[in-house]
Amino acid sequence: METIFTPENLYGILSGRTHSVFNRALLNNFRKNNVALTKEQWTILGVLWQDDGCSQQTLADRTYKDKPGITRLIDNLEKESLVERRPDAKDRRLNLIFLTPKGKIIEKEVIKIVNQTLEDAIKGIDTENFKIVKETFQQIYDNLEPITK
Repeated sequence: METIFTPENLYGILSGRTHSVFNRALLNNFRKNNVALTKEQWTILGVLWQDDGCSQQTLADRTYKDKPGITRLIDNLEKESLVERRPDAKDRRLNLIFLTPKGKIIEKEVIKIVNQTLEDAIKGIDTENFKIVKETFQQIYDNLEPITK
């Protein structure tokens, strides 16, 4: 099969080069706005802003992180008083993760910074091209996701 991509530029696209530069830009934007979060921390908060009180396993599944990584992230977010662990009333072996008032208050500011970074990232890309990129990456994900289970 002939491809318009060379191995070098295809590897750059699929290896996450764009993902990496986006994360650096996001971190820089957080710092400029005095938001002391890492990209990994904000992804945890992002899940909780949509589904407060979920389990550590849910956080791991929705952020594609392993359990030890989630535990460290939650520990750090607890130290910053952004989240708290509470025992599950139905199964006391499980902890549910809840936002604290401080974790709830920062949502609008953080989302504003994330949205601005996204707008910067797609500047100059017309809607049709963006749709094609989105569909292409979704197809790559759909092709690979079943073999990761």
